[in-house]
Amino acid sequence: MERGQLNTKLSLAIASALAIPLQVAAEHEQLPTIVVEGSAMRAGTFGTAPDSSGLKDTASLLKRVPGANVNRNGPLTGIASYRGMFGNRINISIDGANMKEVGPNSMDPPLSHIPAPLTGKLTVHRGIAPVSSGIESFGGSMHAESKKGRFAEGDGIETSGTASMGYGSVDDGHYGAILGAVANKNHKLYLSGSKEQGRDYKIKDNEKQENTRYDREAFTAGYGYQREGHEFGINYSNNNTGHTGTPALPMDIVYVRGGLYDANYKWDLGDGYKLKTNVFYQKMRHWMDNNTLRDLMMGMNPMSNRTEVEAGGIDLAVDMPLFDGILTVGVNGDQSNHDANSAMDMGMMGTVTTNFFNGVERDRYSVFTEWTGDIAEDLVLELGARYTHTWSDAGEASTSTMMNPAMNPNLQADLVAFNNADRKRNFNEVDLAAVLRYNVSSELDVEVGLARKNRAPTYQELYLWTNNRAVGGFADGSTYIGDLNLDHETSYQFDLGFDWHNENAYVAPRFFYQYVDDYIQGEVTSRGMASNPILQWSNIQAQFYGVDLETGYTITDNWRVDAGLNYVRGERVNAPTGDSDLYRIAPLNGRTQLTYEQSGWMGAIEGVFYADQGDVAGYNQEQKTKGYMLLNLRGKYEPYHGVVIGTGIENVVGSKRFDHLGGYTNHDRSQGRIAMPGRNIYATLSYNW
Repeated sequence: MERGQLNTKLSLAIASALAIPLQVAAEHEQLPTIVVEGSAMRAGTFGTAPDSSGLKDTASLLKRVPGANVNRNGPLTGIASYRGMFGNRINISIDGANMKEVGPNSMDPPLSHIPAPLTGKLTVHRGIAPVSSGIESFGGSMHAESKKGRFAEGDGIETSGTASMGYGSVDDGHYGAILGAVANKNHKLYLSGSKEQGRDYKIKDNEKQENTRYDREAFTAGYGYQREGHEFGINYSNNNTGHTGTPALPMDIVYVRGGLYDANYKWDLGDGYKLKTNVFYQKMRHWMDNNTLRDLMMGMNPMSNRTEVEAGGIDLAVDMPLFDGILTVGVNGDQSNHDANSAMDMGMMGTVTTNFFNGVERDRYSVFTEWTGDIAEDLVLELGARYTHTWSDAGEASTSTMMNPAMNPNLQADLVAFNNADRKRNFNEVDLAAVLRYNVSSELDVEVGLARKNRAPTYQELYLWTNNRAVGGFADGSTYIGDLNLDHETSYQFDLGFDWHNENAYVAPRFFYQYVDDYIQGEVTSRGMASNPILQWSNIQAQFYGVDLETGYTITDNWRVDAGLNYVRGERVNAPTGDSDLYRIAPLNGRTQLTYEQSGWMGAIEGVFYADQGDVAGYNQEQKTKGYMLLNLRGKYEPYHGVVIGTGIENVVGSKRFDHLGGYTNHDRSQGRIAMPGRNIYATLSYNW
């Protein structure tokens, strides 16, 4: 299929937190493709590119993607959420690599490994993600791409790059980033680095949110080659996160250190035949504790946890023409090993060490096929199928104490039962997807999709052998225990989208419904206190439904207005009375932005609202939240080509509010929810060449 001409220009306030013009292609074959900086993407894909702004966290870009949000456990710990699904239910890749978290409590979610100043683009598949987008695209797919410079267009050697810096008043935070590349038409070398640092952020007046300081350094080096249909790249990226708070979790980050090696190769054979492959290797270390950044409460003991992850993977796909479309056949696989050892200082009784995750291995092997093509005039069909085999195992657990502490009278019994159990697990999953796109007219496109998607249990859900809070960043204030007998989740998905657009306006709503068989969530056990029971990961039946909308109108050549609206409801099917709502579901929310643009400068007024959330989970005593509204002012000025000065005020009124997707202070419901940042005045400076 040939891509149509870009004939409709839309403008939407996207993740740069400054309005960036977007263009939408009104094609006869398919729904509009949103284009960022001239880069066309798959129909239904929403792409965002960070610009000069106050953002330091790549996950924050999701706040402006239809249907997406962020579960915020710390300043650098933003867990992706999409239509009520979050964490490992969403397939996320960084430069093609499916990075694994080194922390069992998701202190380093995938998007934390690519700082916003060095992010080139974040792509989210809106609606049903194609099976080709990755293994276990159960709750959607997201792909982040880092900046790598560009090849020369002429015969000589050219340089390219970007340099940026910024300051935010709310946390006295500052960052600096630089990328430099030198290249000719065939070869490219690049280096990049960034530094971000901030203090505990202010809430209102002199009140601060403790444990929200952050400190991160990142470094990248790579080489690229291209010639006559061949393109090759090799890249190394290193992340060194220092003392960084995670106030919604029991501990904070002392450090996250390690790197990712990845290589990719593409070959355009001509006549529609293409080959592409990617391999990666990752090794990281992590240390967390509860007494470096926070004061211990009376009666609590100092605790620390050291974890490691070693992982690798490979992807291979071949495109070939078939009928009036393209057939893609591919294989994917990855493997990861996890270890986690904790230590508790018991004073005169010495230090108790416990091996919670010992030699845990999780391997995934997958094959897929996908065909996209014209089946009639103005009608495009996408069909995909994927088979995945997931295998996991864990070594024996251990603890240095022979006693049952008061906090866990079942410790020794749990240890014996786990070590005597068969810990090998195998899951076989078949994903199916069908999406039909119909161009009704030059102004209206319709898309309908059906899918069956699967997800195998995480190693925490399977192998957490005694009650603990290392549960993938759930941050609900509860303690959990795993279950070796969990089944994999199976989701049956329906998606209906409309896109109406003309030269001045666009409206694009998406309606969705998902029924999830064997959805994994906590169930109350007889352990613990009646007021705060210990939960065990269990299979239930659940459903998700809602709508997300983006719309906008170009008023004049200089003025435009854009808006978005998101609603999702998550429910347990056939739930016990009074306990049907699912955990961490965002309330109704939306944003509207009025933008004025002239050559070289831009100003915008943005309003954000979140409604009350009273539909809360009962099984883990989730707390309700009040709604709120925010006013943000943003602007940018380009005095010279490539030089951009940005400034703005976020939360102009300085109101105190609480994010429903945030957690509880010190992972303790009795201490209430974590407050969001107060008024922030920021300024940035960037130069691109």
